[in-house]
Amino acid sequence: MAFAGNWVSYKSEGVEEFMLAAGAPAERAKAADAAAIKVNFTKDGDVFVMALTGPKGNTIEQRFKPGEEFTEAFGPIGKERQAVASIEGNKLIIKGVAAGTVVETREVNGDEMVSSFTKDGVSVVAKRYLKRA
Repeated sequence: MAFAGNWVSYKSEGVEEFMLAAGAPAERAKAADAAAIKVNFTKDGDVFVMALTGPKGNTIEQRFKPGEEFTEAFGPIGKERQAVASIEGNKLIIKGVAAGTVVETREVNGDEMVSSFTKDGVSVVAKRYLKRA
């Protein structure tokens, strides 16, 4: 699994602008833009486990099976949502089930992961760059 291991963010592009355009509160958007995020990916049988740790040390664990609906406890704009994940080669794609929700794509190339966030009707694409820790 290309995603396995620990990752640390080192650069962001368009995060605050995207979150504001997607409907997130201004305070949350500003904090997200500056946040250093750590991500740990593991696999437990058929279940993928993605643990995200924020700058205050809070860890949120997302558990999912590709192709099956799951509850994303803290989605891309800070709200719980129903989503479905898929794996396409070196990409993990998480799409909200409701129409018009954010699509999160994590793509691994070597020791770098680029997380991109898009939403219909929002022209800004948010990107967060991570490197293997």
